[in-house]
Amino acid sequence: MDMSAAGSIDAGQHPGNRQNGRDVEPTRRIGALFPDPLDEDGAADEVVVTTRRAIGRVALVATETATRFQRDAVEHDPMSWMFAPRQLFGGAAAVDACLDRQDCMRGILLHGLGIGLDADRSAMDELLAGDGDERKGRFLFGHQPSSRSSRGRRRTTPRARMYTATIVDTRDNRMMQVFHASIARDVDEVRTRLAGRFGPDAADLADIRQGVHVASPPVLALVPEPVLDLIRNMEQDCSSPTARHFAVDIEMGIQA
Repeated sequence: MDMSAAGSIDAGQHPGNRQNGRDVEPTRRIGALFPDPLDEDGAADEVVVTTRRAIGRVALVATETATRFQRDAVEHDPMSWMFAPRQLFGGAAAVDACLDRQDCMRGILLHGLGIGLDADRSAMDELLAGDGDERKGRFLFGHQPSSRSSRGRRRTTPRARMYTATIVDTRDNRMMQVFHASIARDVDEVRTRLAGRFGPDAADLADIRQGVHVASPPVLALVPEPVLDLIRNMEQDCSSPTARHFAVDIEMGIQA
């Protein structure tokens, strides 16, 4: 881990502090709040009681963060993003806030839309509400007027819809499973998008469908329920300007 990017400092117990009759060593921390995860556990470490599901939420947001930063060539350390306070989480850090389901979905939406490193909490909640109100898109990105022909009539273009795709590819002793969801005009647009992300060979194998098919085995294996909820919410508002930036990619590889 890039400790310089994370900002490692000593911010633990002061010298001379004692606990249970013995000196407690200072705890190295990332930023000013979090202990270095690569250090051994210490007596002064805070105990956090949570659930396995909540830990999964934090892992999901961390995965989405790293995937988006790599995909979009974001010059920022994903570990530092997880540990830094964010307006999106009411001033809390993602590693704490995303134990909660609603904050988990806020984090996934931020990276799914690729709209920056932070966002207004109320604006993201409007998007998550999925009430079909076009004002949600204008609130974050501004209104984009529809194009018209030279005679003043609206140009007839295919309606944007939610598409999902699954890829199962086994070759060279490796099995790859992929789930993709995005807003597109047609199947060809989705396949072109997949070719750019996973290569033309994988794109040719893709099973592309309109909507979300939760009974599909790859969907059952790869997609957590909060992500499905997020996709369903975005599906209700495919016409908004923000929807065209929405994409979810989940990939799992098994090497024999």
